[in-house]
Amino acid sequence: MIATAPPPAAVSAPADHPKTYLLSVVGIPLKPNDRVIGFSFATWGVTFNAVCQIPYGWSIKAGGSATPEGTLEGESSLGTTWLSSRNSPALRHLALITLYEPVQHHDVGVPNASQYVPATFTGHARLWNDDAQRKVKLTWINVRLTPASRCPPSKP
Repeated sequence: MIATAPPPAAVSAPADHPKTYLLSVVGIPLKPNDRVIGFSFATWGVTFNAVCQIPYGWSIKAGGSATPEGTLEGESSLGTTWLSSRNSPALRHLALITLYEPVQHHDVGVPNASQYVPATFTGHARLWNDDAQRKVKLTWINVRLTPASRCPPSKP
């Protein structure tokens, strides 16, 4: 009988998650003279590690519960702090987050069913134009994730 070597130990493939990112809000659909006065995202499977920056004149709220649900919200305080750019630098690198799964673009399943999983990011922006307020839908397309292990240094 010929002796054979034992099979090599299984090597697990490197895990692609969890991953940590800087989250920015981008691509808000603005019409001429629109100003962003606030935004809100419902999140699923996102852990908020830190709020990295708060735009001048804004309040930012981020967090979650013991479930995979969470929120990221921002609101300006005065007309002078409203944002006029669809990719405002003020909304760049807002929060440091961890994702344990890839971003899910759409809801899967039927709400309130046992197999329902909502999209990772869904929400709206509140806009002001000509003395009227309106809401526009925001999705994963309006979230830019940049790999990072910590918040960027704050500017003096």
